[in-house]
Amino acid sequence: MENIVGKNLKKLRRENGYAPEQVSDYLGISQNNLSKIENGEINFNMTLLDKLCLLCNCSPEYLLGKTDFYEKSNVTFYSDEKMDLNVVAKMNEITGFLKLLRNLESND
Repeated sequence: MENIVGKNLKKLRRENGYAPEQVSDYLGISQNNLSKIENGEINFNMTLLDKLCLLCNCSPEYLLGKTDFYEKSNVTFYSDEKMDLNVVAKMNEITGFLKLLRNLESND
């Protein structure tokens, strides 16, 4: 079976410029386990799926390979230090809520 989840995760991690150690720290797992997830050797739970979707600003369906639709975040973070991925995920969550509110408002 093809490792769609691992490939999508690795692709998103690289597109966003996140180092493996940053993502593993954010998820609270070892770098070894992150590597195993990306290589399709182990699966992850729903909590990790939710955290990854917030971090990468994607839907669970995209990460799981159920859809090809992915809209990269328009928010850019600049920092001289390592980015706090918890902050990135929270900003993605907030922008998602703002998009939802904008869509609801335009439907009225």
